Amino acid sequence: MSMNKAEKTCYMCEKLATSVEHIPPQCLFPEQKDLPDGIDLRKQLLTVPSCDEHNSKKSQDDEYFLYSLVMLINSNKVARNQYFSKIKRAIKRNPSLLKKFTDASSPVKMQNSQTGAISNTRAFHLDEDRFNGIIDRLGRALYYKHFNEKCYNHIKYQAEYLLATIDPKNSYELNKPIQETSEQADGWFSNSKYYGENPEVFKYQVLEGNQSKIMRLHFYKGNRLLLIFKQNS
Repeated sequence: MSMNKAEKTCYMCEKLATSVEHIPPQCLFPEQKDLPDGIDLRKQLLTVPSCDEHNSKKSQDDEYFLYSLVMLINSNKVARNQYFSKIKRAIKRNPSLLKKFTDASSPVKMQNSQTGAISNTRAFHLDEDRFNGIIDRLGRALYYKHFNEKCYNHIKYQAEYLLATIDPKNSYELNKPIQETSEQADGWFSNSKYYGENPEVFKYQVLEGNQSKIMRLHFYKGNRLLLIFKQNS
């Protein structure tokens, strides 16, 4: 999408903005053709000014992020519909897209921490460097949008939905810190406002402290991500 330059610079760098970047990627939001009549999940999407390098050249990363979310066990009906519509079409055009995930997967048993029920599923192993880059750009874009300033400091994150399942013998101990952090975040954000016009796909919350700012991002309702921003010095 083009934009009036108006001397705006990219949210990630100091280059002149030539387009706008969607937060999160537009591909996460279902197209109208994949929705019932009268339903619109692309209302007032969040955008920030961007240069070409930090927008158009990362379309494959956007798809990777979409895949990593819609296949999660806690995703809602919107995500499942995305898989059986948009992603199925993409796989038909290019079968190697899904192969990138299935080749790096393994069968695991998943236990519901509340009911104790155990189910068989598959664990997908993410490309850590790629995923870190995706989250870093997402965090900086959302920070720019919400606070109207660029974030130049390191961003820490905790994906509350990423679990360690490599060794089933001690997976509980490995995942306990993630569960504890998630439970703490439930308390921190219990009274925080939600932002985002399409909450079935994406919404977020913000807490501001003296030393840091924290955001909690919600994708397809069940998948939460914590972003921790140290104050710019």
